[in-house]
Amino acid sequence: MEALAPEISDYELERGKPIPSLKHAIIQGNLIQFLRLNLGNDYLVLPELSLALDAQKAVPDVSIFLRSIIDATIEQIAVAQIPRTAIEILSPTQVIAELLEKAARYFAAGVQSYWLVVPELRAMAVYSEPGKYKYFYNGQTLSDPATGAEVVVSQLFD
Repeated sequence: MEALAPEISDYELERGKPIPSLKHAIIQGNLIQFLRLNLGNDYLVLPELSLALDAQKAVPDVSIFLRSIIDATIEQIAVAQIPRTAIEILSPTQVIAELLEKAARYFAAGVQSYWLVVPELRAMAVYSEPGKYKYFYNGQTLSDPATGAEVVVSQLFD
């Protein structure tokens, strides 16, 4: 008997990624809150914004843009501007290889840093280019040279 493929939801089809879990949502909310406080008015910290990177859309969990490159008075479904930083939170049904492929697309488009959040390890990797990263966990303070953002990693998971 042939195994049935799991049904893919409209959310997954539209965004190209799994439906976020409760843990994912908490981490995403914490990240946005900490980053907005930490970065001030020079940056926009935006959740789930569609980016027009190439022939395909990409939707990072969180994007950090220089405020000066975004015209917020114009409604856009998929923005052409490239964020300074793209952040992805690993979902329970994803494999890291998927997110590393996305990272390569982000870097090819001009993103300067990529954060990979791994909830099960309570850790994060900050990539400055494909294959080159710094790993942060426990009470360490993540520091991102692309934006100057600093986040105490353990606070994101509470």
